Parts: sequence; structure tokens; C-alpha cells
Amino acid sequence: MAHPTGGPAGDQAALARATLLTAEGRALVASLMPYDPADAITRITAIRGDPRWAERPDVVAAAATQARLRTRAATRFPGPPRWWTPDGLEQATRPAVAARHARRFQAAGIEVVADLGCGVGSDALAMAAAGLRVLAVDRDPEALWALAATAVDQGLTITTSVGDVRTLPGPWTDPAAAPAGQLGCFVDPARRSGGARTLAPESWSPPWSWVRSLAGTVPATGAKVAPGIDHRALPAGTQTEWISVGGDLVEAGVWWGPLRCGHATRTATVLAADGAEAVERPAAESLDDLDGIPVPPTGPVAAWLVEPDPAVIRAGLVSVLAERVDCHLLDPRIAFITSDSRPDLRGLGAAFEVRDEVPFGRKPMRAWLRSHGYGDVVVKKRGVNI
Repeated sequence: MAHPTGGPAGDQAALARATLLTAEGRALVASLMPYDPADAITRITAIRGDPRWAERPDVVAAAATQARLRTRAATRFPGPPRWWTPDGLEQATRPAVAARHARRFQAAGIEVVADLGCGVGSDALAMAAAGLRVLAVDRDPEALWALAATAVDQGLTITTSVGDVRTLPGPWTDPAAAPAGQLGCFVDPARRSGGARTLAPESWSPPWSWVRSLAGTVPATGAKVAPGIDHRALPAGTQTEWISVGGDLVEAGVWWGPLRCGHATRTATVLAADGAEAVERPAAESLDDLDGIPVPPTGPVAAWLVEPDPAVIRAGLVSVLAERVDCHLLDPRIAFITSDSRPDLRGLGAAFEVRDEVPFGRKPMRAWLRSHGYGDVVVKKRGVNI
């Protein structure tokens, strides 16, 4: 948690962070990479014995934190090292997804984007890299420090402001005062309360009602929301895109006005994961409700069982996928579909060949697995409270 600015603890923490940006501070962080908890105490103790750092335990602690966070971030955020906060890394948008956000604003002709609740700024960085002018706002000065330091390292220009987006004056409250150029807003509400995630949109910060009113002021508004958002909370006239990367559902985005892509109201987009790096390939697939939600037939398990990608499931497009690949549902309420032949899913789900059927129950299942020589299995289930 960041200390309040202006107090002694806040001043000391800010000074420690500033020291990390010097050549010696950067070398200190690099000396702790990769961060391994097994030998971290030994390495930190040795560094504290160095005369240069003996009187600066705050800087050594800050360097250790950065090394730990960078080590954790290496898989999801490849490329040049960035500056992080613990919460910022947890909530940061993946690069491939942030790039998609930036392209929406570009395609809409937006030139200036206010990133409200920017955190450590994955989206702000992607937008600036795309040539957009970015105003980044957050209540956490430490997060803004991480964003500003990363932007400088990457040669990007981003204007940052500390404050609550609901009360801080800015072009999002008075578009007439915006810098020259078409204005857009991107909002990432905090979705934690008391250390736990919350799905109730009015408990987010800023609350969902504020985001909706913002869209009434700035038509080109987008918001990153929890993937589990209730469809009934989605405003009429918006487009919501659920995105998964490498099979992991990472976010949903709600888009107003010119930021909508096409006429669909719900879309599911599946991006591939290439080794350690999440990338968007030309073969990345999307599914939408443009032609309505069909009611495909239901029937028994066939030769192939399909588990739709979680983005497809959350978007409520299982029936659309079933119709596209000529499958049928097992049950209208269960997100498994089945087919006589292996369907061409193009990444929108995973297909499993059906080898046998056994009666439901733990004992018969265990007995069947043992008799067929299986020892290590993954159990996928739907519609069963077990």
C-alpha cells in the first residue's frame, strides 16, 4: 500500500524509488534477477554489507521488490523490463490485449485518450506506442511512478495525474477543455473490496453508474470489467468483448459509441499463446451474436466432446459455436457440445475423443480408470455439484 504523499514515510519511499532509477539503482535491481526466494535473504544480506547500500535498507528493499515482481512478470510481459507495484502486476492488461484496446481508439479516429484508473499503465503504454496522446490518472502515486518510469525507458510520452477520477477536474468532465484532437476515455475500475474481488458493479471504484454516466459525456468510452459481469448490467447500445489468451479468460471490455467494432453486442475473442509470450495471430478467432442466438438440437454424447473456450462460455455464445461447427448440445444449460466427427474449432474450444461411457459415480469411475491402466487424469465436469 502506498504511503500518503507528503509524510515522512511517503517521502522516504519516494526517495527510494527515485534512487532505483539511477544507474546504481538499476544495477542493484539487475543484481537480484532472477529473484529466487530460496537464496534471496542471503543475497540481500550481502548487498546490505556493501558500503554503498549499508545506510539505505529502504532502497535495497525496494530493489528486491522490483526484482521479485519482474521475475513474476517475465512470462506474461516479455520484452524490456518494466517497473511494477504488487497490485499493478496483478491487475495489468496483457500486451496483446492492450494493443487491441489501442487499435479500437485508432480505428475510431481518437487522438487523445484519458486512461482513468490506469494503474501501472499497460493500456496507457500501448496507446502511447500506437501514437495516441495519453492522459493517465490514478489515485496511487506509486503506480503512477511505475508507469512514468516505464514510459521514459520506452521513449514514450504520457501525462500523469494523481487523484480520484470522479473529483479530479479533467477533459473527461468537460470535453470542451480537452486538448486539441478527438477525445476518448478508457476506464479500468478497481474491483477489489477489503482485499477480495467483487462482482457487484456498484461496489467497483469508480462505480459502474459513474462509468455509464461518463459514456454519456464522452461517447468514445471503453471500460475493462470483470469477465463474470452479469449480462443484465451491460448497457443497451454497447458492445462487450470477452477475451481469452491461451485458454485463460483474462477480461471483458465494454465499448460505447464509435469504439464498437461492427454491430454485434456480444463477442468472444480467442488469442493464442506462443510459448512465454501472448501474441495475437492472424488465426485468432472471434465469435459474435450478430445473427442472433440459435437454439441447436440437444442429444446424447457422440464421438467427440467439445469444451468451448471460456470466452465463448462467458459471452453466452455456446449455441452460436455449436451451430457454426455443426454440433449439438448435451443440455441447453450445460456448456458442452458434441459431434460425430472432430469439428474445426479454430481455437474456439477444445475437442476430446470419447473412448467410453461409464455410470456416474466415483467408485465406478475409479474402477474403470484402474482397469484401463490410467493413473493421472484430469476430470472436467459441468452440471454436477461435486
